[in-house]
Amino acid sequence: MKSIVEELKYLTSIPALSGMEDNMVREMAARFKSLTDDVEIDRLGNVIATFKGKDEKEPSMLVFAHVDELGLMIKKVEKNGYLRFDRIGGVPEKTLMGQFLDIHSIDGKSHVVGIVGTYAHHLTPAEAKLTVPTTDKMYIDIGANSDAEVKAKGIDIGSAVTYHHHFEQIGEHLITSKTLDNRIGCLMLIALAEHLKQNPPAGTVYVVASTQEEFNIRGVLPVFYKLEPDASICVDITIACDTPDLNYKYDMSLGKGPAVTQMNFHGRGTLAGIIPNPPLRLFIEKTLDDLKIPWQRDIVLGVITDDAFTVVAGTQGTAMAHFAVPMRYSHSPIETADVRDIEAAIKALNTIVGKFDHKLDLRRGV
Repeated sequence: MKSIVEELKYLTSIPALSGMEDNMVREMAARFKSLTDDVEIDRLGNVIATFKGKDEKEPSMLVFAHVDELGLMIKKVEKNGYLRFDRIGGVPEKTLMGQFLDIHSIDGKSHVVGIVGTYAHHLTPAEAKLTVPTTDKMYIDIGANSDAEVKAKGIDIGSAVTYHHHFEQIGEHLITSKTLDNRIGCLMLIALAEHLKQNPPAGTVYVVASTQEEFNIRGVLPVFYKLEPDASICVDITIACDTPDLNYKYDMSLGKGPAVTQMNFHGRGTLAGIIPNPPLRLFIEKTLDDLKIPWQRDIVLGVITDDAFTVVAGTQGTAMAHFAVPMRYSHSPIETADVRDIEAAIKALNTIVGKFDHKLDLRRGV
């Protein structure tokens, strides 16, 4: 594996709109196939790399991270060449106007750069100066003058739209880009697979690059029903609240290490969240302490990830934990993370999975 910065600059450049993740599916499959002969891609695009354990009697572990990104889909091509769109996943309206986007051809083999139009400042109506319009009022400009010109570029209703890639290092330790959520997790899977190649685990470990998290949060479910692992760790990002606007709403910062989730929840009704398996969570926390890696306790309302549903998959459910890297400006094209947190998370995850065996009692109520 190259450096964290080099790898993430590359991984974040790969377009993979939720439900159309084939570019990242190919990438992750190729990475895994260089490390294990047992790689499978299911019908949803989930990539499953299996690393056989030393003893088949040892418990199995599944570690997963989603490869897809949020974005837009073209819903209408206007006669004058402007494009209308709907959201795929939680794209915040406030980040869109004046933004560069990549609009992909229907066959996914090419793209053009477009912009989301915004009012000319000098002619902005008073009522629009302090508001963010809804997406049905927005449009994309690709420099076309007619619908025929748009369609000649291979773009039509159903075309995928992703943030235009722009990767930067800022300050001494920070990186900023689109899709750090969850290409950070993808990088951690690649590092884990490399580690398992050289250090066979006690029991079988499944390393899974999953799909459709940003759209319906359930894309990885078939993997859990098929494999029914004894335990699982979901790898993703969490929300850093060390900016002036959030003002430490939750005690989560960049540069203070990875985060062990205590609870997350969508925040409405019973739409779901995750409360991790206590013995597995404590095992992760003790491993971090033993490694002398600083870490943070993560509780966030308003966040939901795919382990909210996989925890109850199968005939007995799964002992689930959630391991995360703090990140600022979620779901925007300027997501920002600290390389030191990512480096620590990689080291920790490799050790956690390497130490996992039958000596950890995951039973409840004992």
